[in-house]
Amino acid sequence: MPVPVNNSIITSLIRNAGLEITAEQIAKIKSYINLLLESNKQVNLTAIVEEEEIWRKHVLDSLLLFCALEIPAGARIIDVGTGAGIPGFILKIYRPDMQLTLLEAQQKKVKFLEKVVARLGLNGVDCLWGRAEEVGQNRNYREKYNLAVARAVAPLITLAEYCLPLVQVGGFMVAYKGPAGEQELAAAEKAINLLGGGETKIWRHQLPEGEEMRILVIIKKEKTTPPAYPRRVGVPAKRPLK
Repeated sequence: MPVPVNNSIITSLIRNAGLEITAEQIAKIKSYINLLLESNKQVNLTAIVEEEEIWRKHVLDSLLLFCALEIPAGARIIDVGTGAGIPGFILKIYRPDMQLTLLEAQQKKVKFLEKVVARLGLNGVDCLWGRAEEVGQNRNYREKYNLAVARAVAPLITLAEYCLPLVQVGGFMVAYKGPAGEQELAAAEKAINLLGGGETKIWRHQLPEGEEMRILVIIKKEKTTPPAYPRRVGVPAKRPLK
């Protein structure tokens, strides 16, 4: 049985990025990790099963958002293609004031998300089963969020069509990327502008005890997204905007 990661290691890991974490937050994230690993035996939720690596590659990676961008109190956030709830659950546990929507297309994963919400007693979390293309055209969700985040979902040129229609003017889209993030941004610039995006920024951080470079692509929403976008289900992935 793996040795649990002690709190001093976790605190050191988080502080390496310039953040602070409380014992209560650590305990809640550990509870989430236990649920993740337990459910991973039945549903494919994560390829990373060592707890210390989960803290480094999933938890710390998720929290980098708070180094890169100031998130207002009570912000409405949607995690697009959330999968197992990463980064959404980590962001919510760290900042419980935020209102979170977890959008996932696979119903079995949505059931896991609902189980986490119930077990951890999280308030202000909506687990939404659906496709980003359809949700982005739904007036209950379209341009309703201060921030849309996505991690390991699709190339940025496709991801922008999933996320930007959900963000209100003045809000942001943040894509968690690896080293290829800069090239993806260069290829997506015209599409981002078409979808209402404006100023873009690249934020970088190297994860400790490894060579992995993490990049956050930050896009400000400056104009309303044209009504034609997002296009119907499957089209953004098959025929990315040029």
